[in-house]
Order: sequence, then structure tokens, then C-alpha cells
Amino acid sequence: MKKTILAGLVAVSLLAAFGQSAQATEVGYSRKFGLGGQLGDPTGLTAKLWVGPTNALDFGLGFYAYGVIDRCYVQNGVQVCNRGGYSDGTFNMDYLWQSNIVRKSAQLDWHLGVGGRMTWIGSCSGDCIRVAARAPVGLDLMFQNPAFLELYFEIAFDLNVFPGVWLDPEGGIGARFYF
Repeated sequence: MKKTILAGLVAVSLLAAFGQSAQATEVGYSRKFGLGGQLGDPTGLTAKLWVGPTNALDFGLGFYAYGVIDRCYVQNGVQVCNRGGYSDGTFNMDYLWQSNIVRKSAQLDWHLGVGGRMTWIGSCSGDCIRVAARAPVGLDLMFQNPAFLELYFEIAFDLNVFPGVWLDPEGGIGARFYF
């Protein structure tokens, strides 16, 4: 998580160092759909579809417990063990409100969202599905050149509501390429 925060601060610092005026990026304007990857918690694929000038739908398909051997924990009184990589998966969809912070040789926006997450647990006995409400907040960096690239940093808070109630923080950095 510290590396993720550091990467976000480096991106903001680099943007502030550029002093030229810029043309608008194509991300969110003439290019409405982006596809890419995210590193963090979870790691996986990401997609974003702009539905308005300041609104987008954000999708994620991720994996937890990658490369972990014999990770065991107790869930609802039952011992659960993951034996190997990519045993837990997750899907999320969020509605984002996005606003501009800086527009120079690159455009820096911040976003706030609301959505949901479903997580499935690969090797379990008991409750194998989790459902959560999700609230992401993050920074999005788009460029004049290349005008099809978006880099982002995001922190989200998941309020799990099934099978029990608890709060999970997560975050990641990622890149999307727009078509």
C-alpha cells in the first residue's frame, strides 16, 4: 500500500513539473472505452466506459491469493485453506464522478464512486461468496501524447454485507488503453 501511495505522489509531482499548455486528451472525449490492468489488492483486469462528460462506469475482474501456498484462516468458525495461486476472485462495478484538478501537458483528474463487489473463494467449506458495497476514490492521469493512455491510483473501502458485516480497504495502481 505504501508503494501505491508513493506512485500516486510521484505521478502528481511529475504533472506539476510540466508547465506547457496542452490540448485536451482524447480519454473520455473522443475515446470512451478503456481496457487495461491493475496491480495491487486485487490484481487483475480493469475497464472503464465513459457515459457522460464527468461520469463513467468502472469494472474490475481481479484475483487474490496469487502465488500463496497453504494459506489458511478461519471464516465463520470454519477453517479455510487455499492451496496454490489464483484461488480467490473478485468482480466489481462502480459508478464514478470525475473532476479535473490540473490541465497542462497532461490532465489530472480525481474521482469518487459508489458500487458493488462480489468475491468468490476458490477452496472453502461454508460461505464461498462475499458481497460488498464499494466506495472508491482516486487520481487519474491522462496525456496529450499518447492521447489514448490513462494511468490511475485508487483506494477503495468495501463494506462487506454478506455473509457478515466488516470493512475491507483495498487499493491499486493501473493503466488503461482507450479505443
